[in-house]
Formats: sequence, structure tokens, C-alpha cells
Amino acid sequence: MKLFVVAVCLIAAAAAAPGSPAETAARRALPALQHEEIHDEFGQYALRYVTAEGTVVSERGRLVPTPDGKAYVLITEGETSFIGDDGKTYVTKYSAGLDGTRVEGAHLPIPVEATA
Repeated sequence: MKLFVVAVCLIAAAAAAPGSPAETAARRALPALQHEEIHDEFGQYALRYVTAEGTVVSERGRLVPTPDGKAYVLITEGETSFIGDDGKTYVTKYSAGLDGTRVEGAHLPIPVEATA
């Protein structure tokens, strides 16, 4: 009888465990809960979507003139957040443009800056 009770408890705990691989795969197969995109004739855009598993992506691209004013560059800025397998929320912010590419996130390693 004790073995039966222990077995039932283990099965119930396994079935209720959040983030099981099968459950995660099923949620990832679902379509986005929210999806918005805006584009203009110049290539500028804004987008945002939220998935069933809790991933949120937002990004925008806008044209800015180069310092000499002869051309335009598409500046991209965005943020992605997701819930990891450990249950924590991870947020990554990024941008790319005239000043190069930057990526920030508390979960990312901090680069070492060279000194002269």
C-alpha cells in the first residue's frame, strides 16, 4: 500500500511539474498571442509580438542621416525577453547603427575593456 501511495504521488508530481519538455514543446508550437507590425515605404518599421510561452519581442528600425548628410542608415533598436528553463525571465536589449552594435542583458557576460 505504501508503495502504491508513493508511486501515485510521484506520478502526480511529475505530471504537475512546470516546464516539462513535452509541455514546453506544445507551447512553442502555438501561434503568437499578439503580433503587430508596421512598415513604411522607406523601409522603417516597428514590430512586437508575444508568444504563448512568454517570449516578448519588440523592435524598431528608423532611418537617420549619416554625419555628412549624403545618405541614410537604418538604426535598429529592440528588446527580447523570455522565460528560461529555470523559471527566470531573461531580458536582452540591443541596438545597431552608426555607433556599432550593442547588446545588453544581466545574463550576458560583461566584456573586458582594453586599457592603454
